[in-house]
Amino acid sequence: MKITQTLLDTIATYMDDEIREEVHSELTPCKPEEFLNRYVELDPEFKNLLESEFRITL
Repeated sequence: MKITQTLLDTIATYMDDEIREEVHSELTPCKPEEFLNRYVELDPEFKNLLESEFRITL
């Protein structure tokens, strides 16, 4: 599945605010896939939500 900015914006509503902001300040600008990969490094359990809710496998 292609991760678009629109999809990432939807996924971001499920993210921890502090972790999301940390990744944002660290990586932006970046591709949505890069953002998600870094986010999951900091919050490994989020990978389960990506797979179950969005069918995204990183």
